[in-house]
Amino acid sequence: MSRRVLFAAFLGLVGSASILAASTPAAAPAAASLVGPQLTVEGTAFVLRNADGSELRGAQLAGAELSLGDGPEVRIDAVRPDPGDPSGETLLHTLSVRAADGSWAPLCDADREGKREGFPVPGRWDEEGRYHGEAGATHFALTCTSGAQAKCVRFGYKPWKPAPDGAPMAPIYEACVHMVRADYCGDGTPTTRDGTQIDIFDRHGVQRPESGPEFRFEAGWSPAGAVCVAHTRIPENITLEQLGKRCPRLAAGLGESCTEEAAAKLGAVLFNRSR
Repeated sequence: MSRRVLFAAFLGLVGSASILAASTPAAAPAAASLVGPQLTVEGTAFVLRNADGSELRGAQLAGAELSLGDGPEVRIDAVRPDPGDPSGETLLHTLSVRAADGSWAPLCDADREGKREGFPVPGRWDEEGRYHGEAGATHFALTCTSGAQAKCVRFGYKPWKPAPDGAPMAPIYEACVHMVRADYCGDGTPTTRDGTQIDIFDRHGVQRPESGPEFRFEAGWSPAGAVCVAHTRIPENITLEQLGKRCPRLAAGLGESCTEEAAAKLGAVLFNRSR
């Protein structure tokens, strides 16, 4: 059963979804209503609401082709629940992108499990690199499981939900994206290396520290980047001395003075350890 859904969006940081056309067995004929179908994002699921009140969501949209504004067309080939999410809330999408010759190729690079999957995340990132969450979002980030945004959702930092202790999750999610990338300055510059192991934990009931003594406290993180850094994750990419020069706001919080307790006092919402 084929379905075609076209909507305007931007692939990558920010998407603004609006239906241009839709043709599905559940949709009313276009001439039957002046109000067209609407596409939004709930959690990691696309939801298409038709003018007649019917809707398609998640796996029901397998086969849909998505027009991403001035970007390429993307097709949803398959949708499955994330086996690592006991709640079943996270949906992993197999996505393809249309090439200039009309053929389709995988949109996402392979992640550590060899999977080429992704999903939408409700909300948007502004020009300053800050995240703004939305409920029933028509703005979204389309991210691949090999990327930081998807990894943070799969770690349990779902920005559309509260943390177990009731704290808003969006700031922790934003901090997590900086942390995964080792973006200490919070300016979008990553200094990590693919495949590097890190131990992530927080004080809100999502993740607990699980590493052994070979892992040392690395940094505390806020939505704006690190609040202090005990040691850099990949010294070959950036040293503490280089970091202090590149990010003057961190200069007083580098080295042994940066502990978990010190980071918490400085406003950290997330912490990590690394080798």
